[in-house]
Amino acid sequence: MSAPTPVRVDELAEAYLALKDEYLEARLEAEITADLLEKKGAELKALVSDFGSAHAEKSKLLHGVTHELMVTFGSSVSIDGAAVEKFRLALVKAKKARVLRKLFEKTIRWTLSPLAPTLIKGEQQLPKPLLALYAQCEVVKPKTPSLQVREKSPA
Repeated sequence: MSAPTPVRVDELAEAYLALKDEYLEARLEAEITADLLEKKGAELKALVSDFGSAHAEKSKLLHGVTHELMVTFGSSVSIDGAAVEKFRLALVKAKKARVLRKLFEKTIRWTLSPLAPTLIKGEQQLPKPLLALYAQCEVVKPKTPSLQVREKSPA
């Protein structure tokens, strides 16, 4: 494969920029449509919420002539770590600490301290085998190369 001529580079750049313009216009149109869809969905959810009848647990149904609207009201559950710790301390005080292990599973999550690189290079004189193990703790993934195409400014 031989190097492209300057004319070919210009052709490729112009084709790329034309496609990019088409993409940006389509994306803008899609965002406008998505906003309209979201507003219409919120309007329908409000109608079902206000005027729908109970359908099943956590859902309501609103009937039309040819369509019906159903809204399901979901919920999610998360664990409040501080509340669990208070509960744990109360169980320990009540001499019922074993109950905690039956109700909850403990998960440890490690994050790198902002001071870690400084500490590892400076004051923490670790033997080479430990430094090698430390180096394996951080995984670096390369990013996809980015491309930028633009017109030259006239000289």
